[in-house]
Amino acid sequence: MNIGLGYSCQASSLHAGQEAANLAGQLQQHPELILAFCNHQLNPHDVYLGIRAEVGDQVPIIGGSVIGIIGNDFVQTDGPAVLVAALRSDQLRCHYASSKALFKDAKLSGIALGNQLSSIADPSCLLLLYDSIKHPATKQCPAVLNPSNLLLQGLAESQLNVSTIIGAGLLGDHSFQRCWQFTGFGVNQQEALGLLLSGPLHSHTTVLHGCHPVADTEYTISNIHGQFLYALDNQPAVQVIEQALGTSEWRQSSPVHTVCLGRKITDPDSGQTHYINRLISGLLPENDGLILFEDDYQLGDKVLLMHHDPAAMLSSVGEKTSTLLRKIQQSGQKPLFALYINCGGRIELGQPNERAETLEIQRQLTAAGIPLLGFYSGVEIAPVLGKPRGLDWCGVLTIICRPG
Repeated sequence: MNIGLGYSCQASSLHAGQEAANLAGQLQQHPELILAFCNHQLNPHDVYLGIRAEVGDQVPIIGGSVIGIIGNDFVQTDGPAVLVAALRSDQLRCHYASSKALFKDAKLSGIALGNQLSSIADPSCLLLLYDSIKHPATKQCPAVLNPSNLLLQGLAESQLNVSTIIGAGLLGDHSFQRCWQFTGFGVNQQEALGLLLSGPLHSHTTVLHGCHPVADTEYTISNIHGQFLYALDNQPAVQVIEQALGTSEWRQSSPVHTVCLGRKITDPDSGQTHYINRLISGLLPENDGLILFEDDYQLGDKVLLMHHDPAAMLSSVGEKTSTLLRKIQQSGQKPLFALYINCGGRIELGQPNERAETLEIQRQLTAAGIPLLGFYSGVEIAPVLGKPRGLDWCGVLTIICRPG
């Protein structure tokens, strides 16, 4: 598989799409599929038209809204940004499908998506992309989000049998406004997309964490409705967090940049502990509760208060990326490209070292000669203990390889 990457920061959406596609096309002149991502400062319809002007009418364009883009030598999070990847292979194949049922029924959408791809021979890795926003935020009401857990349940119940599922809930900004998807030959909303890679390839994925428990205390969820968490241990959730932290400063940012909630799961074989974290995207009016980024927590679930730790984030990225590269080298496989899906909540504009962990990934992959395609998303999807899960406040790094 060959990949050509191009990006643009032009203010004109049409010209930005053209420039990024042109740069990608210089490296891969006859693509069979285009991956494209742009942020909210650009008009996605015009970006699409700009890309289409460069690649013609026959090549599908898959992707959509993101908070920022990442490549081997660039990170763009605070201005117009579009990233284009042109893919082609004589041995490995790219197949895509989409489902318009996401708004009505996320689980049904997952089933439909999986069934469309179930006849593909030798499936290896599925990239799942979906619209995070069901109803955008307003001054009066918080955003309502499409749930990754139901979408993944639907995929599990479909006829598709694929060893690795990674992906992202697409999000264009921190204000939780409407976002868009490039769906092959159009630009739409409320869709789920699947890009299935098949053929003689191997995918290697690692989850890059950046949180640790504030304390060992587990709290029981005692009042929750969907993504709105009202009480822990029969006490107001906001009050419980302030008592644990001894401050109300965590309330000052939306999404919350200092803490999140985590559910502990343990590998029965190794005893290793994993945390499935949920970003706190804001507070309900009058501080009546927390707005979580996902709605999969249930009444009676045990959760911990997790601290966002930039040092732990950088350490996790350095160690796990080098371990992954060492594993690939020892296997004798040849890396084709890397896909890095990073949590948009980890961007804190104006903060020192906000991009340190991304720069470390860039450094290691560039030194290894691996093309890097990356973006900042709402939800990150990766396998944890043998099944794909929606994650928050983490990065998911996948390296696609062919046999040596």
